[in-house]
Amino acid sequence: MTITITDVARIAGVSVATVSRVINYPDRVKESTRCKVQKAMDENHYVYNALAGSLGKSSTRTLGLIIPTITNPIFAVSTQGVQSAAARRGYSLLLGSTEYDAETEYNLVQLYLEKQVDGIVFSGRPLNDRSLAYMKSRRIPYLFTWEAVDDIDAPHITFDNRRAAKQVVDYFVSMGHRRIGMVAGRFKDTGRAYRRWMGYKDALVQWEIPYDDKLVIQKPYSVASGREAATRLLKMEEPPTAIFCANDILAYGAMAAARDLGRRVGVDVGIIGFDDLEMSAVMDPPLTTVRIPGHEMGTMGADALIDMVEGKKPETVQYVLETDLILRESVPRLN
Repeated sequence: MTITITDVARIAGVSVATVSRVINYPDRVKESTRCKVQKAMDENHYVYNALAGSLGKSSTRTLGLIIPTITNPIFAVSTQGVQSAAARRGYSLLLGSTEYDAETEYNLVQLYLEKQVDGIVFSGRPLNDRSLAYMKSRRIPYLFTWEAVDDIDAPHITFDNRRAAKQVVDYFVSMGHRRIGMVAGRFKDTGRAYRRWMGYKDALVQWEIPYDDKLVIQKPYSVASGREAATRLLKMEEPPTAIFCANDILAYGAMAAARDLGRRVGVDVGIIGFDDLEMSAVMDPPLTTVRIPGHEMGTMGADALIDMVEGKKPETVQYVLETDLILRESVPRLN
């Protein structure tokens, strides 16, 4: 049963006007009263309908999209896919970035539900367990892209991060490399970073290469972080001959670090990225990297979610798309 503002007022023991002030002008309400009203709203899953005054239909034909960051261009690619598919189907899009913060994500989910979105697309697994619980309590359709979630039987459009990462290390080994470093994303930020590390380890096991935790450095996704991490690896007493970077942004930093230290990428050291950003093809040397189906994930995700909203498709949509290792000139062959 949907709870109304009148119900909230009755539960909190205040007037409807007071509840309205808490929603719209919370700084004008005494703290003890505000907390009482907020508790009544939270415990009863009340969502303020900001569009109720202007809409006379149950569907707003609006989707919410939550991405991890606006600083990585690869999420612009998938966002473009979501937006183009939504527009083709007559839906508009609300976009928000968490910057890998769980509380920000939960606030975005609440905001989207206040705006009465018809469904939400997540780029990756929700960071906050409350986000998923809140959507389920409101029966809002949702879908994950970028990664499947092992412990949640949820609709998703994704690719196999672990398998793609293993292919990177397999290629290094085929080129004669045995001492292989990794600049990984931070596992606490995203399951994708953890899965790529697991793929790295899978390949080492297969090729009977001992795992050395000193060769793996977790970093936030930035050029500066990639540069710093690769500098540490290349200054080791026994440095790696190859470095797997968990995305292209980190790889750009690693290439700069090699140059700083007088190492020639593609000659003295091998570097591989992940994402295949447009700039990777014009780096010096061009960067070998994993091409992921970013735009396809976005379009398929939006289409599948809209089908769920419109009752045309069950909420068990689960697709795993293919990736490609794009071979360029950043990995030397060792004798």
